[in-house]
Amino acid sequence: MEPAPHSADVASDGAAKFIPLHRVVPYAIAACLMVIGISQALQIVALQKQLATTSMENGRLRQTVALMSLRVAMLEAKDPAFAAAKITIAWDSYQHRGMLALQDLSAAPTGHDYQLWVLDPNALSPVSAGLITGARSFDAPLISTDNPGFAISLEPAGGSPAPTGPILFAVAPGP
Repeated sequence: MEPAPHSADVASDGAAKFIPLHRVVPYAIAACLMVIGISQALQIVALQKQLATTSMENGRLRQTVALMSLRVAMLEAKDPAFAAAKITIAWDSYQHRGMLALQDLSAAPTGHDYQLWVLDPNALSPVSAGLITGARSFDAPLISTDNPGFAISLEPAGGSPAPTGPILFAVAPGP
């Protein structure tokens, strides 16, 4: 008996021969896995692009919300001796954070400091936002209103837990 020719798919008369299934299955499985892998890779790339776009939009929305919740208030001098001073507060109710800008405010008298207060109509007393040492930012996380008022008093050096000195500047809480 002669050995079979190496070409198993074509008979000697030129007709196609049956290829055994056990030879084809591994190639078919490999091809399917390759198609699935390419499909998954394309989905990952598409999801990464979508995530980047969503992240950028999220950042824009956060900026918009921050700008929408921004309140700018000019404090009024309650003492005529301080009429030349200009004090502006920008309050971000979304983050409970503010920025204080001062213009022409004289130095506090010896033994005293200026202290900033946040006025929350729902609080029992004004909330200290710290001593005023120049333009600076401040936080007031315990405020329950989006439009608090603000005041500046003259306090003993180092400040106090509640206002004890005269209120020099103020703006009432908003509606």
